[in-house]
Amino acid sequence: MKRIRVVGFVAALAVVYVCAAGAQQDAPTNGSGGTQVSGDVQLRPTGVEFLSDTQGVNFQPYMKVVLSKIDGQWKPLLPAVERLNPGETVIRLTIRPDGTIAAMHLDESTHDVALDRAAWGAITGVGKFAALPQKFHGPDLELRIRFVVN
Repeated sequence: MKRIRVVGFVAALAVVYVCAAGAQQDAPTNGSGGTQVSGDVQLRPTGVEFLSDTQGVNFQPYMKVVLSKIDGQWKPLLPAVERLNPGETVIRLTIRPDGTIAAMHLDESTHDVALDRAAWGAITGVGKFAALPQKFHGPDLELRIRFVVN
């Protein structure tokens, strides 16, 4: 049987902070390095890169909710396990203070249209995120999110 590992977002959070704090939080796992979805498919978080200055605001609780919503949209959009090809989709997005998505850009493609569309649709499918934390006084929050299949 062909073994395929899918790396994505789960409700348990792994956020890679690329900011002044430089903190990293690892997600809990089920002991096998990921969350069992079905058969041999494993999902585990990759991370989020902050492109905006976070101004010292702890975005961990906010990102936990954001990634959970994205995860809920992404899994149903993935093609059948048998058709998954290795690759990485990287999407840059800007979130306004009220939680609306101001802009999105495909920074890296898997060169598999179905996987790129699933990643794009996972973000747009959320529609609007919660408002940014009140302690954050920047105009917008710019992130880079990685969707990896290997």
